[in-house]
Amino acid sequence: MAKNFTTAMQQGILVFLSCLLSAGLLVVSFPRLELSFLAWIALVPLLCILDGKKEWRAFRRAYLCGFLFFAAAIGWVCYVTYIGAFLLVAFLALYFALFGVAFVFFQRRLKLIPRLFVLAAVWVALEYIRSHFLSGFGWVKLGHTQYKNLWLIQIADKTGIYGVSYLVMLVNLLVFETVKARSLLPRASMIVGAIIAVVLTNGWWTMGHTRQEGEVKVGVVQPDISLADDWDEARKPWIIGKTVGLTQAFSDKKLDLIVWPETSLPGVFTDAPFLTYEIRATAAGMHTPIVMGSIDQEGRHYYNSAFYIGTDGRVLGHYDKIHLVPFGEFLPLRPILGWIDQFVPLEDFTPGTKYKVFSLGGQKNFSVLICFEDTLGSLCRHFALAGADFFVNITNDAWFEQTRAPYLHLQGAVFSCVENHRALARAANTGVSALIDPWGRILTTVTNGKGRKIFVTGSTWGTLPLVHEKTFYTKYGDVFTWACFLCIVVAMAIS
Repeated sequence: MAKNFTTAMQQGILVFLSCLLSAGLLVVSFPRLELSFLAWIALVPLLCILDGKKEWRAFRRAYLCGFLFFAAAIGWVCYVTYIGAFLLVAFLALYFALFGVAFVFFQRRLKLIPRLFVLAAVWVALEYIRSHFLSGFGWVKLGHTQYKNLWLIQIADKTGIYGVSYLVMLVNLLVFETVKARSLLPRASMIVGAIIAVVLTNGWWTMGHTRQEGEVKVGVVQPDISLADDWDEARKPWIIGKTVGLTQAFSDKKLDLIVWPETSLPGVFTDAPFLTYEIRATAAGMHTPIVMGSIDQEGRHYYNSAFYIGTDGRVLGHYDKIHLVPFGEFLPLRPILGWIDQFVPLEDFTPGTKYKVFSLGGQKNFSVLICFEDTLGSLCRHFALAGADFFVNITNDAWFEQTRAPYLHLQGAVFSCVENHRALARAANTGVSALIDPWGRILTTVTNGKGRKIFVTGSTWGTLPLVHEKTFYTKYGDVFTWACFLCIVVAMAIS
């Protein structure tokens, strides 16, 4: 009996260490370390301890790995809500667990090569579901680790981010099968290698042959306003004064547009007429339109909004944020989770309903994405379809302190550019503020003398190339992902 106990303890330790290794390799594939090459093998230790197990045991082991990964990767959510962070991590770990069940299910029923492609499709399907179910959480996808691998990620203009996740998972599965067989798998390796070669060739061609049609000169401002100052009514004039001062650095640049971050004017836009006049006077004095963020109020409804101020100082329009953040801007499942209000009172914002497009004239139309909306490819494509020639993002990531969150946010924004071939100008209150071209290249960021990008004050500007042609992804959306769902259904029917 003692021997059995010792064996069980050793097995338990091995399982925990394998889960910890997979979770750790995945975490360091993301910012800040960004050892993106590790993502291609990160899940191999997990797959090894799932090999040949029953569904329930696979569920538990994969859940443990998922919990460890999400706790480390998105633990920064606790700066908004501790309870919400724990619930989110515990919920997201279920997607790893479901993959574990699918892995052992298909392992017993499919041959090697079909199994590789079906299991990669399962991973993509689960990423898609978690990006949309209950408002969705689309961060830290497997494909996001490759955001600097420009040739590879160009496939996203056809498949979305999910095509990149598929490739990374496919290689993980192939490496696992090779380790298990203790020898090279020639046929499977040739097929996977050929697919990656085609994807890289497509990326090289896309970056060299996509037609640029015009350009736009944009400046972004990063005032680095603390949350304490944001909530201090007496500090509002200082906040606007600081932001205006940074804006005036662009006075000799002859820009087409200047972008201020989310909550540039804390509180309701119409409640501070003297400060809104100062903002409008700045736009008029510089003869340059300004996009800035504030709260809009209509009756009892409050909106997280972006205001577009023209060269004559008039407010030409506003956009109300469509996709609200759970636990930050609304409480999901309020009839069930309403008890959280006892610990963290939360008033719900009202979501917007219109995909607004603003014009600078001369085929320089843009849409504003607020907060995390620039990471949602399925949302961004609607703005591109509505006529946006480039995107503007205003955000405030000050909530998450000195964590990896702003860099993860930037990763998602890169893919929205690639998916739709639309450039992006993003102004983040505390960083990372950047200009990104239609192929995902980060052209410039607000950076201090030490190379620091977050919690620094500054501004930057540049010229963004414009592409008017709509991509396959923009026109047809997540066709690749639905093909993955179909692949899974067919595999289940055949098996």
